[in-house]
Amino acid sequence: MRKITFFLILSALNSTLCYSQTANVGINTVSPGSRLTVNGSFAATYKTVAASSAIDASDYYTAYNGSANGTLTLPAAINGTGNFLGRTYHFKNTGTAVLTIAANGTELIDNQSGAGVSSVSVPPGYYAFFISKGTITDTTWELILLSSSNSLPAAISTYPFSTVSSTTRQSLPATTGSYVVSEINYPQGTVLNTGNVLNTANGRFTAATSGYYMFYGSTQFDNGAVAGVPAFAWTVLYLVKNFSTNPNNILVQSYQPSPGTLVGANVSCIAYLNAGETVSMASAAAVASGSIYQVVVSSLYGYKIAN
Repeated sequence: MRKITFFLILSALNSTLCYSQTANVGINTVSPGSRLTVNGSFAATYKTVAASSAIDASDYYTAYNGSANGTLTLPAAINGTGNFLGRTYHFKNTGTAVLTIAANGTELIDNQSGAGVSSVSVPPGYYAFFISKGTITDTTWELILLSSSNSLPAAISTYPFSTVSSTTRQSLPATTGSYVVSEINYPQGTVLNTGNVLNTANGRFTAATSGYYMFYGSTQFDNGAVAGVPAFAWTVLYLVKNFSTNPNNILVQSYQPSPGTLVGANVSCIAYLNAGETVSMASAAAVASGSIYQVVVSSLYGYKIAN
């Protein structure tokens, strides 16, 4: 019985083709040149999820195929025994919504932006690769790579949006002293709104991921339906970043002096936005009488052009 057991163990060891040499371990090689050398294929855990969840030590490659935005949370850092310095995770967004990879608690991710971030957005069709830095506070993870699966970004990954050219008149407060800037909204909706990046109620576009975005907007200042048909003293159309009336982060403006009661205006620009920052089209105008003015046939479109 002992002989049979011995031969079974010997046979199992031979079948694995494991070798060691100068503190290196080799699989299917007698001369491993690294601490672990595998002369053959390598396999690790592949998992598909469709909703938010936590990532743990049993995960390696995770594909997110959800149709709604979801978050996968990286494991919390460990101090001392169990510290997983160098552990890597791979993520692929195979779904149709935005995937967010989030650090645990107050931990941060080094995304090479100069400051740690709490999360990284992975658009549909994109892949992200992370490594643990072994630290237990501040930036505990490093983003190695975030890229599209295609040589050129997929159209859905660039967050294109376009509003319906609104025929609904929007009444706005006229300027009587210092400039009053009002956001233009789009009650008739959008033609295209990838990832719901545009809020039609307040007119704000929100960047889903950091990068460079192009915007083009237009409107018609039209007091033809305002009581008394007051003439405009002047009109200004803006594109505004992170809308606030004071201070106002104006990206570009189009000024029209003494345009009568009807004038069209358009604005366009390219701007770098961090994830979560907004851009909206806004206007200001002074009128000869009354306290309101109107805009109509307003439209805004844009998309991401580069990371």
